[in-house]
Amino acid sequence: MTTRVNDMPSGRRSARRTLATAAALIALCWLTTGCGLLGSGNDTMSVVWDTPADRKAEPHGMGAWLSGDTLVRSRFDAVTGFDAATGERSWEYVPPGRSSVCHATADTARSVLVLVRDRDGAASGVKDKSCTTAVGIDMKDGRELWQAPLSEPEPPRFQDYSVSAGAGVAVLLQQDELRAVDVRTGKPRWKAALPKGCVPGRTAAAERQVAAFLACGGEDNLWEEKVAEDAELHTAAFDPATGALRWSAPLGGRRAIGYDAFASFVSAYPVVVAASESGDGERGSYFSFGRDGRPNPPIDFSGPYGKIGYHSLTMAAADDRRLYAMPEPPTKRSRDSRYHLTAFDLATGAPVWGGTPEDDRLDGDSGYRLLVQDGTLTVLTSHRKNPSRVRVLDPATGEQREIRDLPDDVDSVDKIFAYKGRLVVARYAAYETGSRPFTAYERR
Repeated sequence: MTTRVNDMPSGRRSARRTLATAAALIALCWLTTGCGLLGSGNDTMSVVWDTPADRKAEPHGMGAWLSGDTLVRSRFDAVTGFDAATGERSWEYVPPGRSSVCHATADTARSVLVLVRDRDGAASGVKDKSCTTAVGIDMKDGRELWQAPLSEPEPPRFQDYSVSAGAGVAVLLQQDELRAVDVRTGKPRWKAALPKGCVPGRTAAAERQVAAFLACGGEDNLWEEKVAEDAELHTAAFDPATGALRWSAPLGGRRAIGYDAFASFVSAYPVVVAASESGDGERGSYFSFGRDGRPNPPIDFSGPYGKIGYHSLTMAAADDRRLYAMPEPPTKRSRDSRYHLTAFDLATGAPVWGGTPEDDRLDGDSGYRLLVQDGTLTVLTSHRKNPSRVRVLDPATGEQREIRDLPDDVDSVDKIFAYKGRLVVARYAAYETGSRPFTAYERR
């Protein structure tokens, strides 16, 4: 099973840029016994329950997760748990004072949400400790489990929100070191064995390994900063049980990529990264690595298959063999807003299916959320004249197995979950006008 990483872009030029449409991945296998072809025709699913519309939020600290019987939504001002069976709110965690949630991640297998918050705002004269406190929250009842300090945001900082959770640990950036604590108790577990001359940045934790961005080397350091101006961007993998270094490698192969380039994890296992030295992400590639750190051929953002734009870079998923991405077709017309679905072979970098305008696996719809899980490829699609649809494809061949329509009022969807045969959609990126956090659907 592939681990998808939902993080923010790195680099000084893009650290403040939120991917409002950042690719959140779908988690869907509709039946408890697995997904399958349920007959011809596009049946429409009906609403089982719907949470009330949320009030306007700020664009940080956002996310949604399913852990056991609890759905959790994170906002800048609070984290809320909902009963997945009924949609009723079961708990809420509010940071102290006027502090805000800067970032949130979760180890759903162990029912722990790890958030990063800023100063507590207890008094006007208190020194600003911006985004320097990590907090473990029990996803079952909202209890605070532990707190741990993070490094001060001293400029020039190499990547914000360097916190991830998975495999039973929370990985924290402390004093230019990656340290792991037990995700449920907060007790220290290990310190990562960083390569010499490298400063750690953002991390991504999977069940089988922890991946990290590193700023390494460089000689242009007139002001003796932590990171030299000509440092290169590297990736590394660590053992989640011990913190031992498994491998490290530069991004870009023979052509070095600067440490302040745009970079985002698509997957932590295998390691797949979207990276570009242009701040807008227009020119770049997906870089992937084998289990021993051996680099695979890059998959460029532009090619005969079309163009993978900035806002669709992280609308991607990966398994052990392939990358599934959403390029705009090369023959796109002025009113054509479609994203095609294309599968690339990680070992060769070449398209396997869906790589031409004629090879449209979404029947003219535009894909915007997808997930590879349990031998299926699930895609959420939209069309100007059609309702939103959920399509299940064979990842090996791209053949369509099933189609289901969602109601016309499905609104913007950021993530999808499966819960006891039902489909639950989550919304959190449409923060400007407020949105319904969750809606559950079932087959008619």
